Amino acid sequence: MPKFSKKILLFGFIAISLSARAQELDPIVDVDLSRINIDVRDRLSNFKQDVQNYLNRTKFTNEVIVNDVKGKPYKIKCNFQFFFTAATGVESYEAQLVVFVQRNIFKTPNFTPLLRIKDETWSFNYVRGQSFYHDDLKFNPLTSFLDYYAYMIIGLDDDSWETEHGTERFQKAQNVVNLAIANSSGQGWIDNSSFKASRNSYPFELLNSKYDDFRKAFWIYHFAGIDSLQYNKRTALERMAEAVEMIGKVKKNEVRSFTIKAFFEAKYLEIAQTFTDYYDKTIYRKLMEIDPDHSSTYEEYAKK
Repeated sequence: MPKFSKKILLFGFIAISLSARAQELDPIVDVDLSRINIDVRDRLSNFKQDVQNYLNRTKFTNEVIVNDVKGKPYKIKCNFQFFFTAATGVESYEAQLVVFVQRNIFKTPNFTPLLRIKDETWSFNYVRGQSFYHDDLKFNPLTSFLDYYAYMIIGLDDDSWETEHGTERFQKAQNVVNLAIANSSGQGWIDNSSFKASRNSYPFELLNSKYDDFRKAFWIYHFAGIDSLQYNKRTALERMAEAVEMIGKVKKNEVRSFTIKAFFEAKYLEIAQTFTDYYDKTIYRKLMEIDPDHSSTYEEYAKK
């Protein structure tokens, strides 16, 4: 069944309808082997295509979807950039991953960033020509890692269209984490530092009731904000400012929130650029307090 048949958002006399949607992935995979010995690289010659095929062909949801603009299946645009750092055995490797995710802005050909994070610690086995199987009940250091990111990506996309609708996907991501911890050393999967995120950090935070207001704000920012700028810019900007303030209140209680840090890593430039049209320029001062890592950008755009 579709997650919902119609959503109505009212801005004064303007109504915006959102058709039923669900998600799968539209991945682009890049692989950097420059840090791996030349004699090892041949063993990884099919890795890029194998991963792209797995992400593209695996059904992570049971939903059927249609894109609002092109009438084609709705897929989430995502980039997976793998940087191999070591070959620890004939079939064993270590790598880092940078994930960048975008989603469609409602009824436009444009996109808004959802996620941009770097995963620095990943160990796995890979054999050229091996088959990739999706199994939610069995841990595999390679495919389960991909499953985890697929569920996180789909969950964030879900949350951006409907309040807290990503819960099922975040729970599946957490289930992958739990399987990893039970079946491996837990390296990269569980928190080992209060200053560094692990894969456990994101679903753990998002499933915590302390983040309910963040998730509501995430929806307001996207659906009542970015998606609605084309219909009523002033009201949409007000909703975006409201969302930023809600996120700021959550951060006051969750100072080291990895989820909020990831939000601003993906969105800070879009936020800074979009608020140049907002009548209340004090929003930039609030942004500098909430997201000091990008203060220079906010300060720059506050002058425009």
